[in-house]
Amino acid sequence: MANDSAASAILRDRERLQELRAARYPSAGSLLQVTMNIPGPVKKLDITYELFDLCMDALQEALASAAYKILLLERIDMMLGPVAYLQGSADAAALKLFCLSLEQEHPLSAYWDMDIYNSSGQAVSRKELGAPPRRCYLCGEPAKVCGFMRRHSPEELIGHMAADLTAYTLT
Repeated sequence: MANDSAASAILRDRERLQELRAARYPSAGSLLQVTMNIPGPVKKLDITYELFDLCMDALQEALASAAYKILLLERIDMMLGPVAYLQGSADAAALKLFCLSLEQEHPLSAYWDMDIYNSSGQAVSRKELGAPPRRCYLCGEPAKVCGFMRRHSPEELIGHMAADLTAYTLT
């Protein structure tokens, strides 16, 4: 029962994300929504917040280095874990390409989900920019397929996340 109520709360939060995004679409530029790719019914884990903080640090540092101006930064804690919204003056497609390049460079990026929306609320997809789909961080197959097929247990995936986080913090 506890898992059912947690799963219901997560589903409600996912629906709520649409409302939160709609209230934040900029009149120009783009909106960046950052969430975490955390398996299983419990998303509010210590590791989730550690990875989220590292993501936000890396993202803000990279944006500043590339001279992208952040107009607004907001963090929200939900049952599905931490969420951040950043409004930027950059073109949405350019920002998506920038985030995709950050994904390629950062060793923990498999655990982050950075979605970019234009001022009309349209998402910029990986596919429309010619980028390949996300890969599973365990087996390398398309992540959506592994998730749908439940090829890996949440414990196995979280164990891998913990190992990656430990390796990253030791370097």
